[in-house]
Amino acid sequence: MQDWFDWAVSQPRRSHFTDSAGTRVHYVSWNVGDTHKPGLLFAHGFLGHSHWWDFIAPFFTERFRVYALDFSGMGESGQRDVYRSDDFVCDYTAVLRDAGIAPGIVVGHSFGGSRLLQACAQAPEVFARAIVLDSYFHLHGEPAPVMQRRPPPRPYADEQTGVARFRLVPEQACEPVLFDYLARHSLRETDAGWIWRFDPALREFQPPGGDDDLLARIAVPVTYVHGEASSVVSAERARAIVSAIPNARGPITMPRAQHHLMLDQPLALIGVLRALLA
Repeated sequence: MQDWFDWAVSQPRRSHFTDSAGTRVHYVSWNVGDTHKPGLLFAHGFLGHSHWWDFIAPFFTERFRVYALDFSGMGESGQRDVYRSDDFVCDYTAVLRDAGIAPGIVVGHSFGGSRLLQACAQAPEVFARAIVLDSYFHLHGEPAPVMQRRPPPRPYADEQTGVARFRLVPEQACEPVLFDYLARHSLRETDAGWIWRFDPALREFQPPGGDDDLLARIAVPVTYVHGEASSVVSAERARAIVSAIPNARGPITMPRAQHHLMLDQPLALIGVLRALLA
């Protein structure tokens, strides 16, 4: 495993910033100069960041001009006073337009995929295609999911202490080298100590309630990929989401894959995405 991982994370990436409704949003590119290629944007999950794609995205530069974003309040992006679901739709549209790849192809995982579905319904003009990876969507008539509230994290005295406290949500199997890489890139040093690269206020963000009508309005081509062993999205829910979207493909089920597909089945995920994008 180490050879392909070392190659991927050694590929240079370049930072860019744009404005998203008054907030400075960060995104990265691997081959920004390949303007003759179609655009491909990767989007991370809740409280994540663009580094989640460092060992996936470089495998697509041969055919695409490849980018990944940091949603507002996460990674290197600026913070908002209040977070609303429409803000993340704005993040998508701002990055796609600033990168010059609208309408573009977008791959969204988990929270990034749920907000991608919302964005496809609200701003279809900036999306050529959407690939949604194991993303929960609250369907109409269901009780609102219970959000786990935690106190704001305290700064850690050193990086290693923070790395030791890093956890996946939900927890699952993960190659140690990937786990360590994400842990180290999820922290930043401040005068007060080492802190996580997300705004603690995001813990109060409440995703919107069930809206089957939103899914029914989606005209953008959507493919849904589901992890067979996911603890977030059941096979039944994956089928219900797909059936609610006109002309959606899937769900395509990755055998034995858990929710964080890129962490327990990274090469399989690359293969699935390459096949879908062929």
